[in-house]
Amino acid sequence: MRNLLDRHILLVTGKGGVGKSTVALTLARRAARDGKKVLLIEFESVSRAGPLFGLDQAPAEATTVEPGLDLMGFDLLYSLHFFAVDQLKLKALVKMALRNDSVRGFFLAMPAIKSILFLYHLYRLEAAHGTEGDGRWDLIVCDMPTSGFVAGLYGVPAMVGQIFRIGPLAKTAEGMGKLLFDPLKTGVVLVTLPEEMPVVETIELRNALRQKHGIDTAAIVVNGVYPTLIESAEMTALSEAVGTGEAGDDNGVDGMLWAAQVLRGRSERAAQLLPQLRRAAGGRLIELPHLFKRHLPLSAIDELADVVDQSTRKR
Repeated sequence: MRNLLDRHILLVTGKGGVGKSTVALTLARRAARDGKKVLLIEFESVSRAGPLFGLDQAPAEATTVEPGLDLMGFDLLYSLHFFAVDQLKLKALVKMALRNDSVRGFFLAMPAIKSILFLYHLYRLEAAHGTEGDGRWDLIVCDMPTSGFVAGLYGVPAMVGQIFRIGPLAKTAEGMGKLLFDPLKTGVVLVTLPEEMPVVETIELRNALRQKHGIDTAAIVVNGVYPTLIESAEMTALSEAVGTGEAGDDNGVDGMLWAAQVLRGRSERAAQLLPQLRRAAGGRLIELPHLFKRHLPLSAIDELADVVDQSTRKR
């Protein structure tokens, strides 16, 4: 856990709606606050981090949003252009060809094109600007699509290597594989909520990555853990007061009791699920609290970053 942020790349993924974008930004800001130079890449078309820094969308090219933190959005056409120029070295010819709807359509209709272009772009960014390049970034945090995409991403190097057995792309496929499968360089961070279905899917993905690709997750983050606000004795006393009418009918105690019961129930269900996640994570589990805010400002992200700091330092 102490080495989590010492990797070159973190792939943050999970079931939709579990807060993986929040976790990706939290890890990026935590690393930047520790003095690292960080690039956060958002894959989805709707940027979660951009608006927090005054941007409508994450730009297609890496842009500094605060000291130590750059932001970039994955744009499929931009990455296709990047790939073509990088391989052909003829920028004017590529621009002319990609203006043609048929040419663009042909490339974009290829199976797994998003995975191929994303991994290629990531590999080239790390090679040029990572720790073994000019050192612009120490860490690249990737806010990935849902978990199935990451599972497929690990099959890309072998697929490209089978298609291109010799030549530059064969060497590129080999390089992508070395980067992706090196646990000291690249780590997968699985994000879940403390609810049964996301937990089951998270453990299934963890097992699939290990069995099919030999990949062990760098960490599992359980997001939105509800605290125990009222202890059992207090809950019993409050319930009895409401039941006997001693608490009154018009002072909102009924509603408070209901809310407390709901939160306590969620906290108890989470407590039952956490041991499964701890076993699956092999001790590499980070528990982030539910902050009771609909939209998280940067100050709330920093609260979560403090929790990550405590989780990594105590191990």
